[in-house]
Formats: sequence, structure tokens, C-alpha cells
Amino acid sequence: MTNWQIALFGLTGGLIPCPAAITVLLLCLQLKEFTLGAVLVLCFSIGLAITLVTVGAVAALSVRHVSERAPWFSAIARRAPYLSSVLIIAVGIYVGIHGWLGLP
Repeated sequence: MTNWQIALFGLTGGLIPCPAAITVLLLCLQLKEFTLGAVLVLCFSIGLAITLVTVGAVAALSVRHVSERAPWFSAIARRAPYLSSVLIIAVGIYVGIHGWLGLP
């Protein structure tokens, strides 16, 4: 992962406000404080972008460092998406069965 990809990830993630930020904006609009709502959402988005870029940079540097010390790590990293997809499918099946059995 390049530095440009990490920065782009942070910026795109930070530009899209989460439902909590939209709720704050709507509450400020209801109180007729549009400027306060816009500033709060802007600050929230900037903070989220900084956090995403920092976490992405730390993750990328960590992967590079571990790959240099442990050559077998790249093989595990290539298989990790398959493991996580199996885990998500298993959780979905569990939740579905649990929900189905909970129906009267």
C-alpha cells in the first residue's frame, strides 16, 4: 500500500459523515444553528480522516516490518481475506438461525 492510497483512504472516509454526525447536524438545524452544525460535522470529518490516515499508515508500516522479519507472513496475509469471509458467513448463518428460531 502506498502513501497516496493511505491518504486517499483517510480523505474519502473522512468526507462521508457517519449517521451520528448527520444526527448532530439535524439537531442543530432544528435549533436553527446551521453554522454550529456545519462546523461540528466538519470537525468530526477532519478528525475521522486524521484517524483513518494514522491507522492506515501504522498498519502499512507494521506489515512491511513484519514481512521483512517473517517471510511466511505474506502467505498468511494473502489467505486472510478468505478466512475473514468464512468467519462472516458463519456469523451470518448463526444470527440467521438464532433469529429464525426466535420467531413465534
